[in-house]
Amino acid sequence: MIYRIKRFIKKNLYLIREKKSKNKNAKFAHITYCTVGNVGDNVLSYFTRIAISKIVVPSWDIIPINKNVTSQIIKSLNQNDAIFIGGGGLFLPDTNANNISGWQWAISNEQLEQIHRPLLVFAVGYNYFRGQKNTDLFKNSVLKLVESASFFSLRNHGSIEAIKQIIPSELHGRLIYQPCVTTIIRKLLPYIPPKTITKNIAFNMAFDREERRYGDKKEEILNQVAQAAKAIQEKGYKIVYIAHCMADLKFVPYLKRYCKNIEIVNMDGWLPDKLFNVYNSMDVVIGMRGHAQMIPFGLNCEIISLGTHEKLKWFLQDIDAMDWYIDLQKESNIKEKILNTFTNTHEVYYDETKKRLFDQQEKLYHITENNIKQIFNILSKAGSVHE
Repeated sequence: MIYRIKRFIKKNLYLIREKKSKNKNAKFAHITYCTVGNVGDNVLSYFTRIAISKIVVPSWDIIPINKNVTSQIIKSLNQNDAIFIGGGGLFLPDTNANNISGWQWAISNEQLEQIHRPLLVFAVGYNYFRGQKNTDLFKNSVLKLVESASFFSLRNHGSIEAIKQIIPSELHGRLIYQPCVTTIIRKLLPYIPPKTITKNIAFNMAFDREERRYGDKKEEILNQVAQAAKAIQEKGYKIVYIAHCMADLKFVPYLKRYCKNIEIVNMDGWLPDKLFNVYNSMDVVIGMRGHAQMIPFGLNCEIISLGTHEKLKWFLQDIDAMDWYIDLQKESNIKEKILNTFTNTHEVYYDETKKRLFDQQEKLYHITENNIKQIFNILSKAGSVHE
């Protein structure tokens, strides 16, 4: 109970800080997950605003995406100069499940028609898990959103192709590639302290929707990942386990079964700046959560992605790094695959890995720069921002 009270207080102090007026002549709404809980959502929400602030530094009206959309919310949205939705894997049916839109913002098509300010969808992901199917409700809602938005961007080309399947071909040209801004953290905040080399190797595992992530191979997968951690530890590295939320701690008993003297870092409830120091001290992050890969990538950590979901595969395809990807549901010898990938990327081809990371981060930053310029032009024409 005390923990929940502290987290509630922390959340509200954080939102007060983020909403603090910085420019009385520009006010943007941000529909987002801004809660203090899963640290990946916190960092993503924060850096979305940082990226958008390259246009103009506004005051922010931050609206939780899981808040009921009422007539008062619509009225409030229309009092802003622009409305941003995202980023994150918002196209998912079972987080904030509803029969209004079929995805995480439960807004009806009728309510979308009542919004009269520029609507900008920013770096949203199609996050359906394997086996989940689109509904007609979801298809109709996304179609209406694409038609209504002044700017509609998705965070990987896999999401773009998925949305193309549910909207008419004449609307395909509206879909824009905007990588998740967590992948360019250092480019957005260059004052973050330099990356250090430590021989610390981080692991992260996810336990939401366990049956979809692991199927009937849960024990086999978790034990093999833990055995890979042991093999890396025996090469002289320190193993650190990073939990982005409380549920991630379920992997700790498996690690303790095989590894000695592991460090456990529970980031549940952390705010963005505290996270930077931890990832700055990791050489490689071997992780399952999307933002346990994209955030360290954005901080120049090497990554090895453990896939149980298409979003990590799509991210790695976009940065031409599928050799950093391991599909946990399809790989027959997970321990050896992780160990071999680690040895090749971090030891044998270390310099090449670093160059690839920096080059791809630079590419993602230039894409973002161009998109921000396009958004500025859209808002300028609408009279929402001024030179």
